[in-house]
Amino acid sequence: MNFNMKKYSPLIILISSIIVFILMIKLRPEAEFQKPKIIPQLVEAIMVLPSDVRAKISSQGTIKPEHEISVTSEVSGKIVWVSDKFQDGAGFRARDTLMKIEKRDYELALISTESSLFQARLALEREEAEAKLASIEWKRVGKGDASSLTLREPQLAQARAILAAADAAYEQAKRNLERTVITAPFNGRVRKKMVSLGTSLVPGARIADIYNTSSFEVRLPIIDKDIPFLGIALDGTTIKIGERPRVSLFSNYGGEDFQAEGYVIRSESEIDPKTRMISVIATIPSNNNLKIGMFVNAEIEGLSFSDIAIVPRNTVKDDMVWVIKDQKLRRKSVEVVRLENDYAFIADGLEKNEKVLITRLSSYIDGLPVREN
Repeated sequence: MNFNMKKYSPLIILISSIIVFILMIKLRPEAEFQKPKIIPQLVEAIMVLPSDVRAKISSQGTIKPEHEISVTSEVSGKIVWVSDKFQDGAGFRARDTLMKIEKRDYELALISTESSLFQARLALEREEAEAKLASIEWKRVGKGDASSLTLREPQLAQARAILAAADAAYEQAKRNLERTVITAPFNGRVRKKMVSLGTSLVPGARIADIYNTSSFEVRLPIIDKDIPFLGIALDGTTIKIGERPRVSLFSNYGGEDFQAEGYVIRSESEIDPKTRMISVIATIPSNNNLKIGMFVNAEIEGLSFSDIAIVPRNTVKDDMVWVIKDQKLRRKSVEVVRLENDYAFIADGLEKNEKVLITRLSSYIDGLPVREN
């Protein structure tokens, strides 16, 4: 039997190819399975450095005079002279003459009372002389105790009373004359003047409102969550010097920055029914550039805290923070004693030189690998 190779060649080639393919598959080395490599996320952190800190309490207020009075007339009469310093907004010094009232009637009254006083003194001297003679005469011719009439005691008492009345009238006339000249009681400024040259006054007439420029004050409302950090009694009593919290004041007016320092001197003792806040009163020396009526922002120094870690406020949530330890995220519980502006005061839970995560992540996983920027 003849074997025809040409006839079966395609079949042989096909079978050989299949065998080679199968052998290649079976003999092919198995590919090793590789786990996906986790790339640590790039983050930023701050190092914890505990220190002693003092709470700063923010508030706002308006500068006002610490002492303001209404000037009133103590005598009647027409205004005959007004100082240039006695105008709305004008400043003056203590004992400056601000205004004069027509004084002629008061000069005449003083002359009259002075004359009456002189006459009363003479009358008393005569009675004293008469009483002395009566006493001598009784001792010479009288027997027993002399009566008060004999010794002219009633006449002497009357003369003394007349002298006392004359002296009082004279002093009153002298004071009234002095009151025709109105002088400044302190260094200050005129807020509003109600009279002018030629105005006729009566006792008690309101002349002007003036205020002392030696010191100002500002009323600063405090929100309830800041009350525990003030460290002062809220009963309205004046705080002792040396125990008064310091206040820093800031303002901007007309494109210019203003700054001053002062002290809290007392609190109000009642809560404002509208704002539900209690206020403290701060005094500011006048040796600054603040103006009456200026709106100011204030920072009050409150209680001090020891060994406090300060971290950004947004790093704390539900009394928890994320820290970086061994290049991994770890969650820690902390004790927050105060939230102030953009920061949190942490008293416990963080160690010195520990690193707190400040980068915002899409998700937080305990043990997540990270690397610092």
